Amino acid sequence: MRIHCLPISVAGAVLAVGTLAGVSVTLAPGAANAATVRIDCPRNQIRREVVTRLPSGWWQTPIVNSLTDVRVTSIGGRTALQCIYGPAGRIQRHAPEGATCRASGKRFICETRTAGGGGGSSPTFSTGRIDIRQTYTADLDRGATGGSGGDVDFWFQAETRDLLYLVPRNGAKLGVGNRSNRGRDGCSRARLSSNRVSLRDVPVGSYVCAKTNEGRVSQFRVNRLSGGSPKTLSIGYTTWR
Repeated sequence: MRIHCLPISVAGAVLAVGTLAGVSVTLAPGAANAATVRIDCPRNQIRREVVTRLPSGWWQTPIVNSLTDVRVTSIGGRTALQCIYGPAGRIQRHAPEGATCRASGKRFICETRTAGGGGGSSPTFSTGRIDIRQTYTADLDRGATGGSGGDVDFWFQAETRDLLYLVPRNGAKLGVGNRSNRGRDGCSRARLSSNRVSLRDVPVGSYVCAKTNEGRVSQFRVNRLSGGSPKTLSIGYTTWR
């Protein structure tokens, strides 16, 4: 089978900073470290037809269907965005790296960000993204990974293939709470613990407060957990002075 796509124009988004190939990016008000990406399906109709050569006297009727639904799913351990066209079939693409996506009507809304927010007047010590490989460590003061000394804040422990934990190290502490974006002020008041945190309790999109081993207030967002094994945990973090 071969899918032929019929052309359709894609409208730009209001307040979009940029639009390219059906993807619109809007900066969140007052938050330079956050962006909302609107992704439209590339076609409002697709055509499916048999391309196998048929004997004389035989013919086929192509199926043409309009977009009926959209769905966020997982393919090969990665988040995928599917556009569904009834009997004509479906097309898909991977979600943007590190984004949390949801279906909204017949388009996708994806959010990408580091873990700032709240306490905006507080000086930032460091901020960015950390990709932590399974069994490796992370330093929230400097955004480093893989250390083994006194600078380490937590360890990405794999007890089994499915039992994965974040284990505080060197006096650092973690606090899950309600998994919302609490910023510096909220994390300063959060209940923190030196107990390990199961990744089952902090799915993608969760925010975790922390106190680093150097005594700084920090927060990180769980952006992505790769499929397969060993896994890689991607977080966006902000640590304040």
